[in-house]
Amino acid sequence: MDRSNSSSPPRGRALRRLAAGAAVGVLVLSAAACGDDDKSDKGKSAPSSAGSSGGADVPAAKIIGLWQVKGEDPNAIDDYQNGALVAVDEINAKGGVLGKPLQFERVPSGLNPTSARSAFLAAKDKDPSGMVGFPGGTEAEGLQRDIDAARIPIVNVNNDITLLYGAKNGSEWMFTTNPYDGATAKNMVALAQKNGWTKLGVLGNDLGYGRDGTDRTKRAAEGTPVTVGATRLVPVAQTDLTEAVLALKDSTAVVSWSYPNTLAAQLKQMAQNNITTPVVGGGSTPVVVNYGLAKGKEVENLHAVLACLPSTDQRPSTKAFNDAYKAKYKTDAPPLAAAAHDAVWLQAEAMKKAGTTTDHAKIKAALEQLSWTEGACQPEYKADPSHVLAHQQIALKYDANGVATVEDTYKIPELAKGSS
Repeated sequence: MDRSNSSSPPRGRALRRLAAGAAVGVLVLSAAACGDDDKSDKGKSAPSSAGSSGGADVPAAKIIGLWQVKGEDPNAIDDYQNGALVAVDEINAKGGVLGKPLQFERVPSGLNPTSARSAFLAAKDKDPSGMVGFPGGTEAEGLQRDIDAARIPIVNVNNDITLLYGAKNGSEWMFTTNPYDGATAKNMVALAQKNGWTKLGVLGNDLGYGRDGTDRTKRAAEGTPVTVGATRLVPVAQTDLTEAVLALKDSTAVVSWSYPNTLAAQLKQMAQNNITTPVVGGGSTPVVVNYGLAKGKEVENLHAVLACLPSTDQRPSTKAFNDAYKAKYKTDAPPLAAAAHDAVWLQAEAMKKAGTTTDHAKIKAALEQLSWTEGACQPEYKADPSHVLAHQQIALKYDANGVATVEDTYKIPELAKGSS
C-alpha cells in the first residue's frame, strides 16, 4: 500500500476534504526537480523535437492546477501536485503538446468557496489552455456563472454530482475524472451483498457530503437483500464518537460518508471498544491509511470503494506511472495523485486532438469526443452526457499493515445530462 511522503499526519479543518485537497502557484515548463524543488518557482524545459505536430505560430499549452500543497496550509497534502508533475514530465519527454513543452502553473485554491472563486478568477486571467482541480467539489458549487462566462475547459478531480453538466451547480465546461457519488453508494451496497452484510449502519459528517451519502446509500439498498439500520451524522469537529460507534455496533457493516479525521476517530474508537464490524469508506480511506491516522488492528477490517489504487493495477500505463512516481517521491502513487495525473494528460490529449492550445471551444469538444486508454487510474476515459470521464471503481480490503487487495471491480454506467 502506498505511504505518504509527509512526515506528519494532516489534521483539523482541511481534513474535511483531504480526500481531495492540494495547490500552489508556480510555473513549471516541464519536468521539475524532485522533492522540495517541486514547490519552487523554478522549472526546466523538456525536449520538444518529437511528438505531436505543431508550428512556430502555435502558442505553448498552459494548464493551471487549482489545489493546495503542503506548506500553503498546515493540513494540505502533496498528492495532487505530485501526480500532475509526473504527467508534465511524461508529456514533455514525449514532445510536449503540438510540438512545444507543456507549461503548468498552480494557483492556490482553498477548500472554501471564497478562496476557490478568487483562485479561479486569478487563473482565468492567466488565459490558460485549460484547468484541472477543485478536489473538494463543494468549494466550486457557487462558481457556475464564473465558469460559464470564462469558457475555459476544466477537468475536475472530485466526485461532486452537482457539478456535472446539466446539474444544479454544473457547467458544460466542466468534466470529472472521478466516478460520481451515486455510483459509489451503489457499489458499496453491491460489496455488502457479496460479503453477506445484510444490515448496514451509516456514519457520516453532518454536512452535504455525509447527508447526501447517507440518502444515496438508503436508495441504493432499496430492492436488495441489504437494509440500512442505524445512521449517525456527526459534526466534523467532533472527536468523541462513542455514542455513534456504540449505536452502530449491531450492524453487519458500517458505511462511512465522513472526512478523514472523522473516519480515523471512528476506527480508533471502534478498536477501543473491541468492535470488529467491517467499515466501508470512500475517498477518505486511503488518506487515513497513507497518513497513519489509523493503523494496525484499527484498519484490519477496513474496506473502500475507490476509482483506483495504482499499486494494485498491473496495466502497463498504470505500472509506468507508479514506477515514475515511486522513483520521484519514494512511495507508491496514491489514488489522488493518479486522478491529477490523468486530468493533466486528458487536457493535453484534447489539445492534440483539437489541434489548438487557444481555442477553448474546440478543446472542450475534443474532451467530449476523446477516448483515452493510457491513464493511470482508469482503463478508459470517455465523456458521458454529464461529462463524467471515469467509468470504473474497485473495492479494496486493507490488512493490519495497511496493504490493500482488490475485492471486486465495478463498471459504472453512463449518466444522463442533468442527472443527480
